[in-house]
Amino acid sequence: MPKSSSAARTVVILGAGRMGADIAIAFSRIGWKCEVTEPAPAVRKRATSYWDKEFKRLKAGPARRRITLHETHDSVPWKTADLVIEAVFEDLELKHRLWRDIEPRVRADTIIATNTSGLRVGDVVKPLKRPQRSAGLHFSVPAHVMLVVEVTRGPKTSDATMKKLLGWMDAMGKVPVVLNRDVPGMLINRIQHAMYREIYHLIDSGIARAEDIDLAVRFGFGFRYNILGPVVSRDIHGLPIHLATAKNLLPTLHNGRKPSATLEKLVAQGHHGVTTGRGFYRWDPKTVDARMTEFTRMLESGIARIKRRGQPTEF
Repeated sequence: MPKSSSAARTVVILGAGRMGADIAIAFSRIGWKCEVTEPAPAVRKRATSYWDKEFKRLKAGPARRRITLHETHDSVPWKTADLVIEAVFEDLELKHRLWRDIEPRVRADTIIATNTSGLRVGDVVKPLKRPQRSAGLHFSVPAHVMLVVEVTRGPKTSDATMKKLLGWMDAMGKVPVVLNRDVPGMLINRIQHAMYREIYHLIDSGIARAEDIDLAVRFGFGFRYNILGPVVSRDIHGLPIHLATAKNLLPTLHNGRKPSATLEKLVAQGHHGVTTGRGFYRWDPKTVDARMTEFTRMLESGIARIKRRGQPTEF
């Protein structure tokens, strides 16, 4: 369980989509008051239903009452905000419009964070007049379950801002990872997309099916990574053999700069994954919620075991 907050604080979350809704759960469970803004009626309805269901599952009814959903920015008590988190679409102009509207409303000491997963933090917060009070704060899905949070220093982020964000994430029970340079995709997405580039190449080339790639990761190296991490595992397996393999293998890996042809074709045909019933796989909409619930519970169970035995020593 996350730690209780030692002092009542307020976070304003911009956007009540899946990411924003889960971030609200994470903060409310440690005692923060959560003001969530969402202009789209359908998204507000979905978030409300999701919160009611998820807090019931978590047996955290009192935390549910700490979340207030707003249709417009005008009803938000901005001066109470200690932190503002932007969790809207990856649209730079939209993010800039939000910052121009919101920065004048908050206190001078309010920290402004973006949950962007692919844009440079410096680009996202460019309109801010107090960029030293801004940073990247990227949660993983589902945000109230996954431990890791990427805390990215923007070009002008102050040490005090980083220290405060890291302290808040620690109080939430998260595992913050720090990026001292602002790069597109930050840490997790850069690593993932390097892997996906090779995965898509294997599919595009007919070398392997999506099903076999998933099996190879799930029942191969994916097993060890929640215990050891990829860098520690190289030390354990031995650096000389890793170096020799790298010399032979790296020249053969795909290094293209364009998205996968299969991926582009699926999207062009309207096959977007679970939301449309088909992506690389076919999906039955009636079973998706049940499978995601099972996935979340498995995550929670695995995370609890990891916490009990502690983190591995990095050497």
